Amino acid sequence: MNGNKFLVIDDDPITRDLLSDILCTIDGCGTDVAPNGREGLEKVKENSYAIVFTDLMMPVLNGLGVLKEVQKIYPGLPVVVVTGMSTIDVAINVMKEGANDFITKPFKINTITSTVERILGERQLLNRIDVKGDYRGALERLNSELFQKLQKINLLQAINVELDSIYDNEAIYRTIVEMASKLLMAREASFGIIEDNFLKIKRTIGVREKNISVKGSFLETILKTKTYYLAALGETNPHTGQPLAYPFLSIPFVIKDEVFALLNVADKVDGSSFSKDDISLALTLVNKTALRIENNVLYEIVYHNLVNSLKSLVLSIEARDSYTRHHSERVTAYSLQIAEVLNLSEEDKDALKFGGYLHDIGKIGVKDGVLLKPGRLSIEEKAEIRQHPLIGDNIIKPLMFFPREREIIRSHHEFYNGKGYPDGLAGEEIPIIARVLSVADAYDAMTSTRPYRKAMTPNKALTELQRFSHIQFDPRIVEAFLQTPIGRGEVLNFSEEYGLV
Repeated sequence: MNGNKFLVIDDDPITRDLLSDILCTIDGCGTDVAPNGREGLEKVKENSYAIVFTDLMMPVLNGLGVLKEVQKIYPGLPVVVVTGMSTIDVAINVMKEGANDFITKPFKINTITSTVERILGERQLLNRIDVKGDYRGALERLNSELFQKLQKINLLQAINVELDSIYDNEAIYRTIVEMASKLLMAREASFGIIEDNFLKIKRTIGVREKNISVKGSFLETILKTKTYYLAALGETNPHTGQPLAYPFLSIPFVIKDEVFALLNVADKVDGSSFSKDDISLALTLVNKTALRIENNVLYEIVYHNLVNSLKSLVLSIEARDSYTRHHSERVTAYSLQIAEVLNLSEEDKDALKFGGYLHDIGKIGVKDGVLLKPGRLSIEEKAEIRQHPLIGDNIIKPLMFFPREREIIRSHHEFYNGKGYPDGLAGEEIPIIARVLSVADAYDAMTSTRPYRKAMTPNKALTELQRFSHIQFDPRIVEAFLQTPIGRGEVLNFSEEYGLV
């Protein structure tokens, strides 16, 4: 809005000066004033204004008269009518006569500034499309431009959605060049990580996947300035070492004020250079991706710290009872064997892999006198130990990282017939990963020696699983367990087989 000038016409000096003061607060703008319509029209003839603000009710010449005369002098000059008569009929009348807007008294500062911004924005658009009397052609050009903008906005939105769903940085490295190529309609694109003065390429389109030395190239300049570089024709192509035959855009990924990667895009399909819009879209893509990468790194750090802390907590629980040491590790291994037979999804297997470790984490809230009691438990003691699924669920719930694992922790003592705890779920109501772990947990409990009984033989434990099918256990999962290596009596190194160490 720099350099724009406004005219305020009003016979009331208080309103005139107030409106003038508001308009003068807009950056770089100036204001002239006139006490009536006649003087206002003289100023219109002598000066160039961006917008005319006129009061509706004035002596000598009213606002509608000013509006009509301005349209004769400068048909394209915007006129805003200001009045204390805030009726629908008045508003409709002045808009029909060609006013660009209608403001009622008393007015607010933001009403004035937003009106100015809207009108000047519309004029800039009309000036840019260069009508020159060809309204049909101007409309077609405008529609084409808007369609292209909409396409890019939709594509950028789709990219944002896709990026938000990627938590693996290696996957982002593989897809970023495809996104950039589509967004800028370029034949060549590459993404690389800065390491030891080399750009180590992770993914390319249209060029060789070859590491690039940063020294002596314009890439070195980017590392210093930390801003994008648009290489011109004739400059050295960092991928080939040859003079560029087309513009080459390189944009840095900056995290913690350090450049850690570069996105390179070149050779647009239409042969044109990269426009300001192209560069703006590319910068938006890079900034969004850099934030996603940084969040992923933080996520991984927090996640692994949590995992290690929770595993330590489980180990401390098992250390309280020598009879259950390595129980969680074995249950996890058995569960993964069952998952293989049932052909469960990778998501289910991942949940079992960590949920198996955590399933008894709630026992941290059970007193040693109950947890380690050598004899049978009383009714009160049973009620206390049956709280451990809820305690475990409450431990994990605030962490927000493990929604599927929570299903295992809370529901691994539910019975297939609905008589388990803590929620009395039955059949398919019980999450399948909890039903899987229930079988594995029971088998390991039966084949482990406890203070109050000796371990069962594997065959006896398998018989018990079958006997309690349809009652405590899902019969389909018991059948699957019988088909696993452990169910067939084979002995494996579970830690190595399932990566549990």
